[in-house]
This record gives sequence, C-alpha cells and structure tokens, in this order.
Amino acid sequence: MKRRFFNLALVLSLFFPASVGADASGPDFFRVVDVAWNDVLNIRSQPTARSVIIGAIPPNGNGIQNLGCQGGLSYSQWQTASPAQREAARKRVWCQIYYRGTNGWVAGWFLSEGSAP
Repeated sequence: MKRRFFNLALVLSLFFPASVGADASGPDFFRVVDVAWNDVLNIRSQPTARSVIIGAIPPNGNGIQNLGCQGGLSYSQWQTASPAQREAARKRVWCQIYYRGTNGWVAGWFLSEGSAP
C-alpha cells in the first residue's frame, strides 16, 4: 500500500507543481519498480508500447535521468476521477529518459524517484 501511494504521489508530482517555484517535471532521477527480477524495463523509441525497443534497464536500475513525462490526467480531471479512472490514467504515463548512453521512452508506471548515478 505504501509503494502504491508513493507511486501515485510521484505521478501527481510529475504534472502538478506544489508551488509556483517548483519544478513540474518531477524528480531529476528515477529508479525501476515493479519489474520482475528476471525481466527488464524496455526503452522505446516513442512513447508507446508498439514502438521499437532501443534498450533495456535491469529491474534494479537506478540513476535514470528524467527528461520529462507525458500522459495521464490533468489535475482537475484527477480530482473528479474514480479510483479506476485514476489507475487507468497512471498506465498512460510515458517518460523520456536517458540511461547509460540511451535516450528514449519508458512506461512511467514502472518508475519511482531514484538517485543520481
């Protein structure tokens, strides 16, 4: 439950700044979450699951540079959305990243705040 709340808070922080001076693009670096130990998080050429895979990040990957995210709900939409609608919107977030020489897109629901490499 704690991880789910943190992931929701991360997604919200990507789109809604806490104050005027806040950075609306989210954390500087991500880490991989909810990927099986024997799997990878695919890096894609475009923000869609149908685009070409151009790289991969291991399930314990960290230090993934955040270049910005897109998708999901606006703040006003989120406020009036049901839990099911919020979860569906979370699955539409894609983040542009840079990781070990590869610049591409990953599914945002597999990311959480990480640390610098």
